[in-house]
Amino acid sequence: MRRKTTKTGASLFAFLLLSLPLAGRAGQKPEPAVIAGTVFRDPGFALPGAEVELLPLGSAAGRKQPKPLRTRTDSRGEFAFQVPPEPAEYRVTARARGYASEEKTVKLSGGAERVDVYLTLKPAARSEK
Repeated sequence: MRRKTTKTGASLFAFLLLSLPLAGRAGQKPEPAVIAGTVFRDPGFALPGAEVELLPLGSAAGRKQPKPLRTRTDSRGEFAFQVPPEPAEYRVTARARGYASEEKTVKLSGGAERVDVYLTLKPAARSEK
């Protein structure tokens, strides 16, 4: 005996198969936004070990001001921060011993986006005695 496949059974199977990825996302946090970049030293070489600080600018009414995030650049001068996927403004500051610090302002429009920031540190002015 052979089983007959009905249209209803095939349709139900296709519906379940297509809705499976959506069911897996229920209750999950949205993907974070990423602020990433590279710190260079003048004249354009990567600067490993530089300290990078990410400071949220402004806060929503009734919310505490978030603490700044800090990291160090890797061997290629690169860094990355994961932040909430909502509209916000941040200040990115890079500093390293022997170099003048540099900062840039970054705006996120919301959603799981990636913003790249490039900072170039110039040698610090030597104080003459």
